[in-house]
Amino acid sequence: MTGKYNMHTTHPPDGVGYMKGSYHFNTQARRFYVQVYWQGKRYQIWRYNGDPIWHEKTAIKLLNKIRSEVDDKTFTPKAYFPDSPLSTALYARRWVQLIDVKPNTKKDYLYSIRRFIVPFFGERDIRTIRYSDLVEFDKSIQRCQKGKYNVMACLRTMLRWAYRNEDIAKVPPFPVLSQGEPPEIKYLTVEQQERVLLKIPVSDRSIFQFGMEYGLRIGELRAVQWDCITDEEVFIRRAFAENELMESTKTSKERRYGLTAKARQILKSLPVTSPTFVFVRADGKPYTNKNLNALWTKACAEADVEKIKLYNSVRHSLGCQLLDQDVPMDAVQKILGHARPEMTKRYAKRTSEAITKILENRTAKIIPMTGKQRVDEK
Repeated sequence: MTGKYNMHTTHPPDGVGYMKGSYHFNTQARRFYVQVYWQGKRYQIWRYNGDPIWHEKTAIKLLNKIRSEVDDKTFTPKAYFPDSPLSTALYARRWVQLIDVKPNTKKDYLYSIRRFIVPFFGERDIRTIRYSDLVEFDKSIQRCQKGKYNVMACLRTMLRWAYRNEDIAKVPPFPVLSQGEPPEIKYLTVEQQERVLLKIPVSDRSIFQFGMEYGLRIGELRAVQWDCITDEEVFIRRAFAENELMESTKTSKERRYGLTAKARQILKSLPVTSPTFVFVRADGKPYTNKNLNALWTKACAEADVEKIKLYNSVRHSLGCQLLDQDVPMDAVQKILGHARPEMTKRYAKRTSEAITKILENRTAKIIPMTGKQRVDEK
């Protein structure tokens, strides 16, 4: 059976070239296929939305779809084959290998693609993704608000990349993405930090002290090298992402700090056992996240201090301590190297219990009034 449904153009539209097509029934395969002549080549399309074309009406529908794409100047034969780079599953896997991002970011993208994007969209042509599909996808993601945001942001970034690469005509509008209300940041006071530090072996204590002095990210702290230290300053220009040394920080911006008296004391007491890294283990190699977290967890338990994440104990704690001491927020932002003021404002968030404690401490030394007060009525 050959469908009497041909389409052709006597004059090729601008940018699409000459095209005609028809549908046919293959008796051996017992299914339909669409045959397309496009820019001098013949293509046979045997699947529609990833499924075999069993019915004539499906073949007609596909042919109409191709005609519409020709009119819209979005038709490309490669989108209709199993190995098409425009199928969401294959495109996503290729895209994540091509992009140049930090290892942690790539790890998050890979998780979003494997766990959510591919299972939902599968072989769906990325050019056919619409707003309603994105709304449905957003509702299907079983994660917290921040987790859902990360998955949707991954898909949005991929589609924007596809648009810049001219693989899709436009990026569909996305639902409003929100990370939700950020949780209160847990932190330690200076006194709590000191109690924990005393439980850390002296040979390992310096890296924690130095990180707390400047509120460094753990990856930045591990990556401090001797070429970043001068007589007057310390430069933060590198970071470990997982265990890969990067020649840039998370924000890709170098930060510099003057050497404080405490920082000088820490550096002066360090035995130089590595020609490259400032803080190293007993074997001369840089610390890993696993090393530092194990040391910190053990010390917290011995100091009877509630365990919180090492990142909070070092970086977040400095930000909160400075704000508690009435240091201006813009100064705290510069110290921590935050790209946006919203990141610093998170440190000002407190629970009602914490606010109550602050108010009580403020008046703790005031002598209470005794006796009864009388209000004379006029």
